Amino acid sequence: MKRPMRIEQALRRALTGPGRQSVQKHVGWDDSQVSRFLNGGQGVVIDKLDSLVAAVGFVLVTGKYLDAMSTLGEVGMHCECARQGQGECARVMSP
Repeated sequence: MKRPMRIEQALRRALTGPGRQSVQKHVGWDDSQVSRFLNGGQGVVIDKLDSLVAAVGFVLVTGKYLDAMSTLGEVGMHCECARQGQGECARVMSP
């Protein structure tokens, strides 16, 4: 099973790879700030956090939102049975 990429991995890859200049520009960092960040000598100020996360393609959502999406996926977002008033699909009711 493939392990999901962590934000740390994505940030390291983005800040050391070929697209690093774009990420740096997005958050307003120069080479020395990137180096300090990657080495643990500099943190991220709160007003740059969203920009940095977005620059590597991540979107922050709550656990509640993910739970809701999981429930919708389990029930069936396009469940024809429920739309026709016949209950949830895959749930056979005995007469």
